[in-house]
Amino acid sequence: MAYDPFTDADIVTRYAPDKPYTTIREIALKAEISIAETDHILDYPQSTLPNTKRVGGFSVSDAKPLPQDIKSFVESSSRGVAVVSFGGGDIKVPDHIKSKMATAFQKLDLNIVWKTNWSSEKEDNILALNWIPQNDLLGHPKTKVFISHCGTNGQYEALYHGVPILCLPIFGDQFYNANRIYVKGFGLYADIRVITAEKLTQLIQQVADDSKYRTNIQKASQIFKELHKVPSKEAAYWFDHVMKYGGDYMRSSGQQIPLYQFLLIDVIAFLLAVVIVFTLVVCLILRVCCRRLKKSKLKTA
Repeated sequence: MAYDPFTDADIVTRYAPDKPYTTIREIALKAEISIAETDHILDYPQSTLPNTKRVGGFSVSDAKPLPQDIKSFVESSSRGVAVVSFGGGDIKVPDHIKSKMATAFQKLDLNIVWKTNWSSEKEDNILALNWIPQNDLLGHPKTKVFISHCGTNGQYEALYHGVPILCLPIFGDQFYNANRIYVKGFGLYADIRVITAEKLTQLIQQVADDSKYRTNIQKASQIFKELHKVPSKEAAYWFDHVMKYGGDYMRSSGQQIPLYQFLLIDVIAFLLAVVIVFTLVVCLILRVCCRRLKKSKLKTA
């Protein structure tokens, strides 16, 4: 579990003002159950304790009908649609990069639904809005590619609906997420700060047209749906279960081990002691042997 003293202090102050010296780490160690918004289908395999349940994709759901203006724009495309969203990170994207993105989008034969607060010259194939129904757009059969900063919610929504991703990370864990998408064959990633408009157009078209990305993520989507059904309900089930039966039977005694045991300092100290004792015994034996050999030589002399 990552520990950020500043963020943790803010959370504790807000939700537990009567315990100002408690940290999120301490709370996590005492928790009967932890719900981690991650999943081995999208993430790499990880070892977890029995009371840590990996349930990724709280925001996913089946697609709902689109608003009429967006629906008309989406269904007017003969080649398909690209959904573009950087979430709240859109404000962190400089205007010159957004201009570069718009130039790339204009060259595509796809319709672009773009969540952005940036205004530019109107293009026939670009619909720029301050808000978009992202999950519903990703669930539309016309959607061919999702262009994203690789935030957690967007990744799981794309996974749920089986839409390949072009990742353009901006900060934080988004770079890790983008590399993970590439390794698993669910899409590609690029550095939006240095990529040219021409190269961006090429990558978008590649992810949209190359069937291997769609095949990979649609297979993963089927597995995800079969395993989790509705992630939010699965998380609710575990909370209800622990409230009803308690979670002591899932807790590991290893959560409370002292730091010196966690770092294996006691084991290392024991092994060092064995080595030292063994070395001393060998030295003592050699010393005794040398003395006896020396005495026998003196007698023969």
